[in-house]
Amino acid sequence: MPIKKNGVNLIELIVCMILMSLVVLGFFSIEIFSRHHVVSSDRRSKVQVDISYSLEYISKYVQQSTGNVNNPPITLVTISSCPGFRVRVDLNDPKTPSDLSDDTWVNFYLDGYELKSLQGATTEVLTNKISGVFDNSVMPEFPDKGFYVSISDQGSAVDIGLVGRYDPASAASADNPQIAMKTRMVSPSASAQ
Repeated sequence: MPIKKNGVNLIELIVCMILMSLVVLGFFSIEIFSRHHVVSSDRRSKVQVDISYSLEYISKYVQQSTGNVNNPPITLVTISSCPGFRVRVDLNDPKTPSDLSDDTWVNFYLDGYELKSLQGATTEVLTNKISGVFDNSVMPEFPDKGFYVSISDQGSAVDIGLVGRYDPASAASADNPQIAMKTRMVSPSASAQ
């Protein structure tokens, strides 16, 4: 009786190696794909948080703004050759809404990629993710860069648009996500005009 040998021939071994390689390659591609999307989502959320914080910070001062027809609460301004706008705020305790001479101006301006707030001698960087230029107009539907400011005729409302990127010096891409947000803020003194 002949002895039967249990073994694997070369063809079976090559087929098995190819199948195992495909399985391993599949697992690695899923891991690489997942990692790429996690990094992209993390960067997108960081830019979104920065821009949201900036708009919220500005909104806080616009909601406290004071003024009248002759002394608008919101006006355009240039600080150290950097364009922006300013908001008149009564920071006194107690408040003196009828006396505008003791109010403080809070300035918001774009310096390179940084959106800054200047109050007296104190400068605060709100975000360093703004991707470009100041534009004194309404933000377009599909902006590609900028800090947009449009102030109403009497300075009682301001439309603000911010466009930011994770790396504002580089073009938008999957690795460098771009976020655009816009809002309208109305001064409470607008009802007195």
